[in-house]
Amino acid sequence: MSNVKTILQMEPDEARAFFLKPESYCDLELPNYLVFDNILKNVVSYLSEKSISSLYKAGTRPSDFEQVNHLLLNNKDGKHAWRPYELIHPVLYCDLVHAITSEENWEFIISRFKEFSEQETVICMSIPVESTQDRKDKEAQIFNWWTEVEQKSIQLALEFEVIAHTDITDCYGQIYTHSIAWALHGKAIAKAKRRDISLVGNVVDRAIQDMRHGQTNGIPQGTKLMHFIAEMVLGYADILLAEKLQASGLKEKEDFRILRYRDDYRIFTHSEHDAEKILKALTEVLIELGLKLNSVKTRIDNEVIRASIKEDKLAWFLRKQSDPGLQRHLLIIHDHARSYPNSGSILRALSDFRRRLDAVGKCNDALILISIIVDIALNNPRTYPICAAILSRLLRFLEKSQRETVLRKICHKFSHIPNTGYLEVWLQRIALPLGIFLDLKEPLCKIVTGEKKDSLWNNEWIGSKELCSIMETPILDEKALEDAKPIIPASEVELFLKEYWP
Repeated sequence: MSNVKTILQMEPDEARAFFLKPESYCDLELPNYLVFDNILKNVVSYLSEKSISSLYKAGTRPSDFEQVNHLLLNNKDGKHAWRPYELIHPVLYCDLVHAITSEENWEFIISRFKEFSEQETVICMSIPVESTQDRKDKEAQIFNWWTEVEQKSIQLALEFEVIAHTDITDCYGQIYTHSIAWALHGKAIAKAKRRDISLVGNVVDRAIQDMRHGQTNGIPQGTKLMHFIAEMVLGYADILLAEKLQASGLKEKEDFRILRYRDDYRIFTHSEHDAEKILKALTEVLIELGLKLNSVKTRIDNEVIRASIKEDKLAWFLRKQSDPGLQRHLLIIHDHARSYPNSGSILRALSDFRRRLDAVGKCNDALILISIIVDIALNNPRTYPICAAILSRLLRFLEKSQRETVLRKICHKFSHIPNTGYLEVWLQRIALPLGIFLDLKEPLCKIVTGEKKDSLWNNEWIGSKELCSIMETPILDEKALEDAKPIIPASEVELFLKEYWP
């Protein structure tokens, strides 16, 4: 794409600036009064040329302590599954960014990624990108997926008769941190020099362990930096798969094509037999890295075009999408959400409903619509931000005396499911501009209300008083909070404000 620049096209200082952008540090949608730019700038300025180990409290290192990162819990399915998003400790984050973007290390990493891309067996389409237009980087990344994965998949139906879909089970949660050094330096060298911190792979490995109480399984989720580090391991898997398939007798481009977007694979072949053969090879490669394919999401299909488009998206295209009545319109979305929970098409459908609400001056069944929206959010945690925006619009149709009662009912409804810190952030965003204070447990919410005065992160390992003071840099923009309107603007919750739908 001409409107983006990949991280691999950047010079070291450009890459450093990219990773230090607030939206790279945290790629979750949060209310605009929660900001990280000042604390990141202050930490970077203080660290300068300092060795981070010189700042440790005597006899300790970060890995000795729990909860060094802040864990923002997000329910995954409205039941008991959950996804941990981590706001990485700013000191550890900035130090790691500086380490990998030093001129020497960056040159080495870029050269290694060139080796990953030289094999043509697996085409990787998920290297982090920066928008060169007036568009969020995350939006550019998703648009890149649409053009280079979905649209390319449809095009490949001209050449192949079979498509296999698969992904890696809990990829980020299962990445073995030592495998990062294997990926960058080769397994033999990495094992022989396991404690050699002149190897950038070992630096990354140790840094991640420091963030996660010494754990060697899993990397934090929620930052562009960790997306890039995951690509190191997955790029190494691409090389191993290429070597295995070359020995199998299958010819790339002629017999098969593989597109990979992060841990999602699309395999194009002429027969189901060849697709099974490749899936078996991929399984064997991933086992070597401590990873495994998700058997539930692995499928082979001989309708390439239909299978190239996400099932939920195609179903939404082919069904009635709206209705003159607001309630019936929302029930259509509710039904779609029951069939395709937590899917991207729900976000688009809810965005259309939000736009419609903006033009509504009167609504007699607001309570009914609120009940339906809450049920959609309850079972589709991905929709929390856009559902919050819709709820903020529906509440305006209620009497002031009703609003607090309804919000408390919503909180009670969600109290029956675990791990809803991310939801609480958005419930608070609805409530505060209305002058309503909810009893919320998420530390980010307590920072907003002033109940939590200390740092969001665990700083017990820091020996420098000056750095501890810097860690008290506010992450709350008081002016933005003061200016927050009861109606949440679309720009705060919706990624795509244009008419295309990737």
